[in-house]
Amino acid sequence: MQKKRSRLILFVAVVLIIVIVAAAIILTNLGSQSSQLVAGVKAGDTFTYELEGLWQSNDPNATISDTILRLNMTEWYRIIITNVSNPEISLHMVWRFKNGTEIETDGKANIETGIYSGGFWAIYAANLDPGQLTHPKGPDRETINDTITRQYPDGTRETNRLILTTQFYNINDPSRIYTNYRTVQFDKKTGILVEFHDQNLYNTPEMTEIISWRLRDSNVWTVT
Repeated sequence: MQKKRSRLILFVAVVLIIVIVAAAIILTNLGSQSSQLVAGVKAGDTFTYELEGLWQSNDPNATISDTILRLNMTEWYRIIITNVSNPEISLHMVWRFKNGTEIETDGKANIETGIYSGGFWAIYAANLDPGQLTHPKGPDRETINDTITRQYPDGTRETNRLILTTQFYNINDPSRIYTNYRTVQFDKKTGILVEFHDQNLYNTPEMTEIISWRLRDSNVWTVT
């Protein structure tokens, strides 16, 4: 009887050791995946975007938002990378309007969590692949859908793509909902945004808003 009990204790101990080792391996792999995230941009890299806002409605109760109006007054929006200290990227933003005025701000973006400040969020880690989390330590849990090829004057570049659909409703009036369709394309090598299409369909009042960003110039590669 004593031998059987000793064998059972030994068996349980071995199983516990195996479970602990397996858990340690999994945690190590997860940690190594996140630690492998590196920025693809460097200090001095500059990216300039053209912005556009579209609005459409036949509902007399609908009004165009200030966001759409401001986008259509924009001449360009420029991102200048000022410092890279993985996983955090510091940047300076210049928003220039058609009347010649400019708004300048500084910000940061974390490629592991997706947390950002200053207004610009669309910088990802370099060399991410389809199926990978964009921000493994962040709350969004978004994964890359696919990688496509974009043609530029000096050759082709791989581009990662996110395609997202989300529905929102007004907590005070659940009948008021809107659906968001978002496509984010970012350069695989640098992790920087190259094109952004954001469409919101509202049911009350009925209207459609579309926000578009497109990279038009950079000192990293020839865009146009």
